[in-house]
Amino acid sequence: MNAPRRDVGNAMRKRRMAGFTLLEGALAMPLGLLVVMAATAIYLAGIRLWRVQAERYDVNERAVFALTQLARAVGMAGYRNWDPMEGAIRLPGQGERGWPSLRVSAECAGTADGCLRFGWQGSALLEVQFHGAGFSKGNGAIHNCAGRRVKATGRPDERQLSIFYVDKGEDAIPSLYCRYGSRQVKATDLHRAQVLVRGVEAMYIRLGFRDSGTGGLRWVAPVRQMRNRPPRPPAGERGWENVAAVAFSLVMRGAPRSGGKPRAVRVVEVFDAASGGREFKQLGKAGDVHLHVFNAVAYRRNDGGVEEEAKWLASSS
Repeated sequence: MNAPRRDVGNAMRKRRMAGFTLLEGALAMPLGLLVVMAATAIYLAGIRLWRVQAERYDVNERAVFALTQLARAVGMAGYRNWDPMEGAIRLPGQGERGWPSLRVSAECAGTADGCLRFGWQGSALLEVQFHGAGFSKGNGAIHNCAGRRVKATGRPDERQLSIFYVDKGEDAIPSLYCRYGSRQVKATDLHRAQVLVRGVEAMYIRLGFRDSGTGGLRWVAPVRQMRNRPPRPPAGERGWENVAAVAFSLVMRGAPRSGGKPRAVRVVEVFDAASGGREFKQLGKAGDVHLHVFNAVAYRRNDGGVEEEAKWLASSS
């Protein structure tokens, strides 16, 4: 009676030592392959998601920095330092506006006084003028577009300039450029342009005019500048000092597109309801990359005049 039980035990041990049967192997191999394929797909999906998030983070960071610098420049336009301890400003004359504190030109790059070429993708140009603050090296209250301190010198009618525009660089990547310098009477000393933010495909601007401090803004497109002539304010708006706000729409380059058909012309929607309503722009030669649009409105804080305030600023104070 005991012999058969020993034979059964030996048979089971031999079967375990022999490994998988043909049927078991045939079932295990595809199942294992499915597990490996699923794990690989999850890994690749995670990599793609990480790349998308990293690309969006990079675009957002660049856009926020660019819009912050533009808004800061608009708020600083027309600044005068009236404190004699920080830099006495000698005025050109009673009730006289010595210089325009803010100027905008459509489809321009380079400088506001002489538009030698068009901005990339029809981008606009913004120029702001302001005084410095603090003697010697400046007290750090006022900076130009390059982030450098601007000091007050007390010279007659001297002011600082910051100019922003979009152009395509030597690396074939369009970027937001900054030019800064000083001006006294008719002499201008501008430094060479430098890249402020890379990957800015276009910058479009609208000017907001307000008849009173409590009224709504009336948005107007800047005038297209004639070659080698200073930009003109929109007709019927009574000059540059009546610009109460500036709306920006930045088109930013993102990651390369994959799986899509390359397009020679791209159509993007710029601006929004807060800046006078949306508008569509056709962009050629934008590259096969994702394009992201960011909008912001910057408000003036100074009128830039001498003992005279713009009506919108006086009524809102």
